[in-house]
Amino acid sequence: MILPKHSLLLAMSLCAPSLGVGTEAHAQREVIQHQPYVDLRRYYLGFRIGLHTSDLHIVSRGKPTPEGTTLWGETPSYQPGFSVGVVGGLALGSGLELRLMPTLHLGESEVAYTDGQREVGRYGVKMHSVSLPLELKWGAMRLGNTRPYISAGIYGQTILGGRRGDVLRLRALDYGASLGFGCDLYFRLFKLSPQLTFIYGLGNALDTDRRDLGEDRRIYYTQALERVKTRMILLSFSFE
Repeated sequence: MILPKHSLLLAMSLCAPSLGVGTEAHAQREVIQHQPYVDLRRYYLGFRIGLHTSDLHIVSRGKPTPEGTTLWGETPSYQPGFSVGVVGGLALGSGLELRLMPTLHLGESEVAYTDGQREVGRYGVKMHSVSLPLELKWGAMRLGNTRPYISAGIYGQTILGGRRGDVLRLRALDYGASLGFGCDLYFRLFKLSPQLTFIYGLGNALDTDRRDLGEDRRIYYTQALERVKTRMILLSFSFE
């Protein structure tokens, strides 16, 4: 018969190896946090690069041309583009930041016209722009070296690339709102933040003052459209 005292010693000796393994496994599961104090900064700077797809939300007039043809415009496909910019941030509180991100977007879109039965024309629209987004970023609790976040804001932008004589041309100034989802990834030397942003123009971006076309019959393609709003889906990578 084993006495209680000896039973306790025997149980401890049997559990010791398993306790050691458990402690080692727990240590392996612990994640070393990179840059643990980086989010305590009051200000920060960085840069970002990204890819985007441009689109135009078009409302047609349904107004016939002098020949009696009614033109309807639509964007047949998404066009890829490239974006690059800088990031400036101001910490407002725990997990809340105000960010200003001047960004250059290089891209274009297409507008296809139909008469209700077949395509009668297709024209490109230059959508190069310099955008100035101002957004609020709210981050969740940091888990190891990751922290998900959401962002929302407004922006103003200057449209570049439109030339005299283009069939379709956008106004020089535009504005809108944005909504983004991303994740901060902490590395030893920097913080990487991939973000997916949905950008919606709120104003009519179509330039309807086309005196430069004069007697050019292509002006009917401009007159066929009532409103055009810019839209974009942007996948960006910010480095801080």
